[in-house]
Amino acid sequence: MEFSTLNKSRHAVKTFDGTRLSVSEVKDILLEATLAPSAHNIQPWHFVIVDSDEKRAALSTTMHAKNAAQHESAGSTLVIFSDIDLKARVADLLEIGDDVLQEAEKSVIRERYPAMFDQFSDVQLSDYLALNTGIVAQNIVLTANNRGLKTNIILGFDKEKIKSVLAIEPRFRPELIITLGHSADSGVASYRLPVDDITDVL
Repeated sequence: MEFSTLNKSRHAVKTFDGTRLSVSEVKDILLEATLAPSAHNIQPWHFVIVDSDEKRAALSTTMHAKNAAQHESAGSTLVIFSDIDLKARVADLLEIGDDVLQEAEKSVIRERYPAMFDQFSDVQLSDYLALNTGIVAQNIVLTANNRGLKTNIILGFDKEKIKSVLAIEPRFRPELIITLGHSADSGVASYRLPVDDITDVL
């Protein structure tokens, strides 16, 4: 789909027809979506595809009622976490990318990044992770839209409870949830502030 059409046709949809998506379908979306830009190419994101009936039911208990209802009808629900242990993420990059990265790139990642992350305040770390998560989330909803699926981004859930329910590693921080699926609802374009009102030219 041409990008302008794709972008303009993407709207939040909160009702789905219940048709389940396979894990492989969601992974295909992630494969494309994770081409998103990422600061220092650290890619500090981690995804949980909530697929089993048991975990889907448990996830409902972490959300407000309206959000739980859309999750229960969705074809799939994806929880996006960020990796608060950026040094471990550096190690992951070096290990996984060993055959792809040039020696100069490895040197920068190994020698510069851990020291830089050590100097992050809690606020800087939180901002860094939230920014990267937001970028990949946008790619996910656009990729899904391009495949004829509807999506919605959910922020209303209990972040502490979700870690317990999904039994995820402590190094991963829950950021947001995306529901995906088929729907007869095409969504409605929401109002956007005029560009001239939110832009300065200096």
